[in-house]
Amino acid sequence: MKNNKDFLFVFIATIILGFLISINFNFKGIQSYSQLNSSQYQNAVEERAALYREIGNLKEDNIEKIDKIRNYVNNDKKDDKILEDMKAQINDYEMFIGLSKIEGPGIILRINDGKTNAMEENTDEINNKLLHDNDMALVLNELRVAGAEAISVNNHRIVPWSGVICNWAFIGFDDGGMEYAPFNIYVIGDSEKLKAALLEDGSHIKQLMFRKLDVDIKEVDKIIMPPTSANSNVKYMSRDESKK
Repeated sequence: MKNNKDFLFVFIATIILGFLISINFNFKGIQSYSQLNSSQYQNAVEERAALYREIGNLKEDNIEKIDKIRNYVNNDKKDDKILEDMKAQINDYEMFIGLSKIEGPGIILRINDGKTNAMEENTDEINNKLLHDNDMALVLNELRVAGAEAISVNNHRIVPWSGVICNWAFIGFDDGGMEYAPFNIYVIGDSEKLKAALLEDGSHIKQLMFRKLDVDIKEVDKIIMPPTSANSNVKYMSRDESKK
């Protein structure tokens, strides 16, 4: 009889232990897994894909640098090769900070004040249909986030340190330049990506449309931008030469 009881006890214990193992039970009191809903799972998949792309880009960049170093080592005219690469890099920097005339595909974003009626609308309603400096600042920021490589408002080249202010019927810039409506914002970059970002829900361009401003986006194959008229001289900033 005692043997039967022992067998029954072992049998029940075995069943319980098997059940705990099957549900992945952690004997420290903490479950070792968590369930994801569909949205969390999709976010995790996208994050993993982004990490894979980032790793791939880093590998390609690393291979490119290794090849460049190998060319320097094996090249009989090392100094000439280094000087050539430095000049090419300076040209790239000049394009990025707006010091040179450039061209490329992209979009033309046209923004004009909405139609107003002083006889039927109050001051707030009229102001709501006008483009202000804070609107322009938000639009420029959205373009940068969307991947714009270069931006020009009418004939005024926008650079990384460009600031905008409201000057009555004009949009003023920190270098003293001014532009007036309609504003043709020329943007060099991936036209499809830029347009999609500007028209997605929650964008400031969508808010401007909701406020009844006149907004139009056109994809173009070639945009030519002038160099900036802003002062690019560095006065206070200097390179940190300290060892890290």
